[in-house]
Amino acid sequence: MNSFRLFCEDRDGVGKCKNVPPGTVVDSGITHPSERDFYLCSHQGIQGTSKPTHYHILWDDNDMTMDDIQMLTYSLCHLYFRCTRSVSLPSPAYYAHLAAFRAKVHISELSERDGDGMTQEEIKCVATVEQKNALSSKLYYV
Repeated sequence: MNSFRLFCEDRDGVGKCKNVPPGTVVDSGITHPSERDFYLCSHQGIQGTSKPTHYHILWDDNDMTMDDIQMLTYSLCHLYFRCTRSVSLPSPAYYAHLAAFRAKVHISELSERDGDGMTQEEIKCVATVEQKNALSSKLYYV
């Protein structure tokens, strides 16, 4: 896996280290010549240099242009409720990570075994929430 850091060519960079401004997109030069991919630096580099996130378009049912996909991705980076600034990944990715972590905790609580060594069938059996189950009446926020 390649890791790139972006630097400003001119003196218009943001902050003491002259990081690239949030919203910077690179979709040519270092991207794949035939696949749909791009690099997006959606957050402000606070320390050091800015490290962009690499995105690959796997499937697009909406036939969106690359500009539309990049703008949507950048907009989704501003919706994470735990941070007042833009974040490096789109909010749905952070929420999916939190939900998966919460599910692992619940599965471990509901079974005698640790969630790591369970088969898919055991996880389905434990994860089925019935009305009389203790989890069915709990409300929590991710």
